[in-house]
Amino acid sequence: MLASVVSNAYFFLAVGASAFFLLQSIFTFIGIGDNFELDTDFDADVDLDVGIADGINMTLHLFTIRGIISFFMVFGWTGFILTNVGELGGIAIFFISLGTGTLMLFLIALVYYMFESIAQEGNMNLEDAIGKKGTVYIPIPIKNEGIGKVQIILSGSLKTLDAIAKNKPIKTGSQVKVVGIINEMIEVEELITEEEE
Repeated sequence: MLASVVSNAYFFLAVGASAFFLLQSIFTFIGIGDNFELDTDFDADVDLDVGIADGINMTLHLFTIRGIISFFMVFGWTGFILTNVGELGGIAIFFISLGTGTLMLFLIALVYYMFESIAQEGNMNLEDAIGKKGTVYIPIPIKNEGIGKVQIILSGSLKTLDAIAKNKPIKTGSQVKVVGIINEMIEVEELITEEEE
């Protein structure tokens, strides 16, 4: 009885996360992914700086909305499959599921890092971004205290760029305007809506 309840819990978690993952992927590919982001003050974003070689580093943004959805999707499906195999105990299944979910979290961060790097290569001129509007994808801390991410249409395609705030911190989902370029990053300020005035 308990095994059945646990199996159902894993199953519903997996199905729910898979549905969110699928919807978000579809909306991203048709160009409205920024409208599907959850409006949340998720300021616990964790950056992992990985040193590959001397002078070569990469920063992975681990706890993004996509990463968390992917974690629960893999965690749920792994737990569901292993509980139905029936050869492992509940604690072992939980930790195996936790491990595979965490691995997926890292893989998603790595994939999006690679896509962002490719998107930012070429002849893109950041100066062209000045005056354009975009949406905050990863929260931007208060000025001089960290870097966030902004999604913006530049050179005819959606780009995700490193961004710093001009003054106050800006939460995920906020609309911003690019006001300058500092150290190869866009400087943005939040757009105030009529309701906020």
